[in-house]
Amino acid sequence: MTASASYRVEVCKEAFVFSAAHFITFAGDICERLHGHNYGVKVAVEGPLDANRYVVDFIALRDAVLHETLQLDHHVLLPSEHAEIKVQEEDGEMVARFRERRWVFPKEDCIVLPVINTTAEELARVIAQRVREQTRAKFGDAIETIEVGVDENHGQWGVCRLPW
Repeated sequence: MTASASYRVEVCKEAFVFSAAHFITFAGDICERLHGHNYGVKVAVEGPLDANRYVVDFIALRDAVLHETLQLDHHVLLPSEHAEIKVQEEDGEMVARFRERRWVFPKEDCIVLPVINTTAEELARVIAQRVREQTRAKFGDAIETIEVGVDENHGQWGVCRLPW
């Protein structure tokens, strides 16, 4: 065995797909139209081998990722931290406003995320944080990093790498 070896476990399954609608702002003041994607997700964790000689249980990691993708599937994704996109609940509906524009959605069709913009990179961060929270008790503190990639358009990945 080599003391300098490092190990990584990756999961990228056909089931790690979610369809969702969103819109983002860019270039300071441009707000794109509401549109959707069929997002793909892959997750990797790095760390030492445990007594079983693996980094983590593939199945537990797979299940945590699948749980998160199912939560996001078929929803409108809205940001809670944007300086100009204001999202609030009004009479059982979610209302999003950007300057003179206004969108109204059924509350149950929306997920408000702790992000500035619902970009693939920010979605990757949220998924990484949630998978880490779900699996920390099972995986412990030996893991070094978690990395999540969110594919927005067949090969256009936003990736976030976080310390465990």
